[in-house]
Amino acid sequence: MTKSDIQCLKDNVDKSVEIMTIDDECLIAKVLIVTHNDEYDEHDVLYEVVSSNKMDFYLNHKDAGGFVLDFDRIISVKPVPHSEVAPST
Repeated sequence: MTKSDIQCLKDNVDKSVEIMTIDDECLIAKVLIVTHNDEYDEHDVLYEVVSSNKMDFYLNHKDAGGFVLDFDRIISVKPVPHSEVAPST
């Protein structure tokens, strides 16, 4: 994950981004909170899933209000134009 990926997350709070993970997951996520605190070694993003190529995990945890992903599990991040985001179910 690069500095520009971190900035992309920060710039897209309350918006959707595409995230690629080290687990070969490609997900569209609505960014809720970005934590980037070097002093306390906290580096993660809280998100709501919009879609994923691994939806079974999310369907098994559908009562969760959001999900946390550590920065070290993220390969890349890019913004998603609003028109490309399907409504979550």
